[in-house]
Amino acid sequence: MKKLYFLPFLFLAITTFAQKQFVVQNGTAQTFDEINAAIEAASAGDTIYLPGGGFSISAQVDKTLHWRGVGHYPDSTSATGFTQILGSPTFSGNCDNSTFEGIFFQSSVTFGSNDNECTGVIIKRCRVNSTLTLRTTTDVSSGYPNLNVQVFESVLAHIDANNGMNIRFEKNLIFGLMYDFYQSSFNHNSFNVNHSSMVRNCKNCQFTNNVFSYHATFDGGTTNCNFENNIFQQSGMPFNSTTSTFTSSGNIYNTGLGLYVSIVGNNYTFDYANDYNLNDITGTAEDGTTGVSIKNSGIDGTDPGVYGTSLPYKEGAVPYAPHIQSANIVNDAVNGELGVQIKVVAQER
Repeated sequence: MKKLYFLPFLFLAITTFAQKQFVVQNGTAQTFDEINAAIEAASAGDTIYLPGGGFSISAQVDKTLHWRGVGHYPDSTSATGFTQILGSPTFSGNCDNSTFEGIFFQSSVTFGSNDNECTGVIIKRCRVNSTLTLRTTTDVSSGYPNLNVQVFESVLAHIDANNGMNIRFEKNLIFGLMYDFYQSSFNHNSFNVNHSSMVRNCKNCQFTNNVFSYHATFDGGTTNCNFENNIFQQSGMPFNSTTSTFTSSGNIYNTGLGLYVSIVGNNYTFDYANDYNLNDITGTAEDGTTGVSIKNSGIDGTDPGVYGTSLPYKEGAVPYAPHIQSANIVNDAVNGELGVQIKVVAQER
């Protein structure tokens, strides 16, 4: 199994040097100057490393690959620039078990085709600026398909599961509507949408330790879901657990909009300058008790939202790979040599 590297000369996207792409197999490297050539050369199971910069994928990807960018937070990619995939890439059902990390998808991303589901996908520390589609048809004549998709620590807009099941979302910042999930789990996410019904046609799902910073209810197609230890900013619970099909316990509501430590503008628009840690404020428990702190109110004893769990949302969403933290290039050559200083930091996770 080889690894394909799409990295700039001297690993720096901020210089004027030509960018190169490397294919490494058994210690021997082949170089490509265009991402689609590298994709074509890759074999199923290969890893592609992408630098900072914007790249377009010209055709549907039709094999399992592992995609590694340098990240998407500006303050964590100042030495390299952030990795962008332009356009709206599609990944066929032959891309089962593909993984993605540290990439900013500037538009939509689609997995699978009408007759071939894409399963086992893992997305981590990415940003998808438009709709993330996990399945291309809503057909369940043969049952709800087990997609086994996992999405972690990502910034997302609309998400469409199209009746896929066994999908796990954890520690994500979500700023769009969610459609057609079945028997899926949502743990320690922050949902930030100003809309009448953010969760649509989701059935038999588990919502635990999440923050809902919007004022809304769930649409009538959402049924038989369980809500535990979530935070709702609105003045009342968004459903009646006695008269609806929902079950619930440990939730806190009536917190107001001041949930997060620092927000530029409003809760419903993502900004890299925002701090999504929870403020030390109070709300109302389901039994009517007032003045209940939202801090450490998750089932696991940590904060609900993305900064809970023993491994909270990673600052800067830096991918798990040696990270170029800083670079200094002296423009004037001394004795025919350029002075180059690069600081690379290993990542624990």
